[in-house]
Amino acid sequence: MKQVSYLDKEQRTAFDEVTERIIRQTMESLLFEEIISIVPNEKEWSFTGKTVDGNIVEYSCEAAEKWSFGRVKIVKNSIKRKAEPCTSLYVFLEEVIQNQLAGAHTTSFIHELLETLAKDTQSKEFQPARIPDQDQHYEALESHMVDGHPYHPSYKSRLGFSLKDNYAYGPEFNQEVSLQWIAVSEMWADVSLSDEESLDEIYKQHLTEEDRLKFNLVIKEKGSNDKKYVFFPVHPWQWEHPMQSIFVQHLRDKDILHLGTSSSPYRAQQSIRTLAHRGNAAAAYIKLALSITNTSTSRILAHHTTQNAPRISDWLSKIIQNDRLLQQERVHILKEVMGMSFRYDQLSPIQYRSAYGMLGAIYRENVSTYLDEQEEAWPLNALLLTQKNGVPFIQAAIEQYGVDKWSDALIRTVTLPIIHLLYAHGIALESHAQNIILVVENHFPKSIILKDLHDSVRYVPDKLLQPDWAPKLNPEPETHRKFNRYSFIQAEAVSEVRDYTYDAFFFICMTDICLTFEKFGLSEADFWRKCTATILSYQQDHPEFKDRFEMFDLFGEDALIEEMTKRRIYGDSELYFRKVKNPLLRARDALA
Repeated sequence: MKQVSYLDKEQRTAFDEVTERIIRQTMESLLFEEIISIVPNEKEWSFTGKTVDGNIVEYSCEAAEKWSFGRVKIVKNSIKRKAEPCTSLYVFLEEVIQNQLAGAHTTSFIHELLETLAKDTQSKEFQPARIPDQDQHYEALESHMVDGHPYHPSYKSRLGFSLKDNYAYGPEFNQEVSLQWIAVSEMWADVSLSDEESLDEIYKQHLTEEDRLKFNLVIKEKGSNDKKYVFFPVHPWQWEHPMQSIFVQHLRDKDILHLGTSSSPYRAQQSIRTLAHRGNAAAAYIKLALSITNTSTSRILAHHTTQNAPRISDWLSKIIQNDRLLQQERVHILKEVMGMSFRYDQLSPIQYRSAYGMLGAIYRENVSTYLDEQEEAWPLNALLLTQKNGVPFIQAAIEQYGVDKWSDALIRTVTLPIIHLLYAHGIALESHAQNIILVVENHFPKSIILKDLHDSVRYVPDKLLQPDWAPKLNPEPETHRKFNRYSFIQAEAVSEVRDYTYDAFFFICMTDICLTFEKFGLSEADFWRKCTATILSYQQDHPEFKDRFEMFDLFGEDALIEEMTKRRIYGDSELYFRKVKNPLLRARDALA
């Protein structure tokens, strides 16, 4: 295995590029969330840092407050320290963050940014000049989505991974990943299945006859005769690092048996912990518990989310199958057909705290299930990607159809299902671009497929269009609520449902698509007018939902955006949200 130091001489360009991005992206979020105060003027915005001796240092940048929610965008390479280019991330972090911000988690936040510097620099060396022709399909495109979160400063922190781990398991490196498998005693295992799904049939997609014979032989030789076992897949990093020590007693008591690796190689998708089978193009994807932290989230799998996953998928699938508009628009979800988890509630409190969420899996339908022969699937965030050679991924499509025609189709295709689920059904999804798959035919937008649903849905139960269809969910344990106050499904106020769509879909997903189209000559104002026209046309066509248009008011001035960077710096002892300038409201007023 080739090892790469991020300070190798040949990587200096990548190192400098990543350094500049982290400084710029961090500063954009600090300014937008008003963590750092600024003095704006026409040419430059100025702000200050502080040396370790307490001396004030003048910083400046070329920046603009965008039409889109007032997002702050800084011109690349324009940040200066004492009128000279700011090129040291270490100096920037010390003077602008460490010596000025009194957040309880400031040191941790800095650590995340430095880890992002290391991991992203390493990945940049392996990025090809352009996506090869043989990789112009969904599974491979997932590995080419190398940029990470477009707003979050620590977009590739992957805390817990060494550079060796990052190379072995990071999607950018396209390594073959071999799954580890364990057998868990049935008394310690919970399995939740979607309707009409079979545990054995799902196993057959991933385990050959030889695999199962080998595993059953291990159980016969090393297991306990009075116990029945369930096969669990485990990410190799998870097995190598926390699991064997945390579950040492269960391994000794033969409640967990290590079976070894299966014979089939896998490919890491852009979420890192979701793996795609390389040999069986129709096999379900497997989402695994992974005890690392990336962006703002620990990538464990809580017990209730694994058990709720098939129930939520069956519910949403029923809604889609019985909804005329969603059928007409050919909207699909990648159903999460099986969830598996360890029964943590049977552990002692001290082991519960260390083991919680560490062992579990969710099996998700393959995208090929919903593609016709002439169709292709793109991760929606492919629209944001500029390849290493400087050519945007969507440039050929824009040149083929023109930016107006292509953007019209794109905006309608992705927006209509999202607002229909909100208005008609009272359901919000965490619909950022990584969770939406764009189906295209001859590079033209045709429909969308939604994914990652087990803990990315929000609704008020009595405001659903069909409340009696709602799934009976495993509730979040109190410990989970304390761990992540932002993670819940059933909301108390309709504004929380509206804001979930508003934040993930419009503020993050559509704003970044808007800024991409801006590079092709489509103004922000025109983009949001197109979005608004889609919403208004929908409202005109569906007067039966008039009361719900007001209930889930996307044109409101009171909509709230989560402040992600404040969470990283100040922690979750309180919730951080803010009001912003709503571009949908501004566009509606302009259309009036």
